[in-house]
Amino acid sequence: MSENVESEVDMNWHKKIVTVVFLMSFILFPDFVLAANNVSLKPAADFTVKSLSGKNIKLSEQRGRVVILNFWATWCAPCKKELPYFNDLYKKYRGVGLQVLGVNIDKGTSEVRRMSQDFNLAFPVLLDPKGEISELYLVRSMPTTYVIGKDGMVHHIHWGFGPDEPARYEKEIRDLLKQ
Repeated sequence: MSENVESEVDMNWHKKIVTVVFLMSFILFPDFVLAANNVSLKPAADFTVKSLSGKNIKLSEQRGRVVILNFWATWCAPCKKELPYFNDLYKKYRGVGLQVLGVNIDKGTSEVRRMSQDFNLAFPVLLDPKGEISELYLVRSMPTTYVIGKDGMVHHIHWGFGPDEPARYEKEIRDLLKQ
C-alpha cells in the first residue's frame, strides 16, 4: 500500500472515531450542550408545513418576530425538559414579538398529540415526519434549536439542553426583541 493511501485510510478511520465519540457524548451526557453564538448571519431557510392543529405554517410569514425554531422528538429526554421552558417563554414574550415553533420529527402523530397535551403547549407544533425541514436545517441531534431574529436571519444555534440554557435563551431573546 502506498504511503498516501495509508495516510488517507488513517484519516478516514480518525474521522469515524471522532464522529462516534461526539455522538456518544449526547447519549452518555444528555445535558451536554453546544451553542453557536454570533454565528455568521444567514437567512433562515423558508418552508411551509402543516401543524398538529392542521394549519399550514410558513416561516417567512413570521418575519418581524423573533422565532425559536426548536426540533424535538417524543423519545428525546432533553426535549422533555426544554418543551415546558419554551412554553413559558412563549407565554411570557408572545405579546412583544416572540414566536416559538416546535418542529417534531416523529413518524406518527398520536404520541406527539399526547405529549403536546401533557405539556399543555401553547405554541404551534409543526410536523416533519419525512425529515424535510430537519434536512433543510441540517439537524443531526435532538434537540436542536435555531434562534431567528426579526430580520429573518439565524442569530444563534443550540444543540442539546442543559442547566445554563434557560438564561442563555432569555438573554438572546431579549436582545433580539430590542432590535
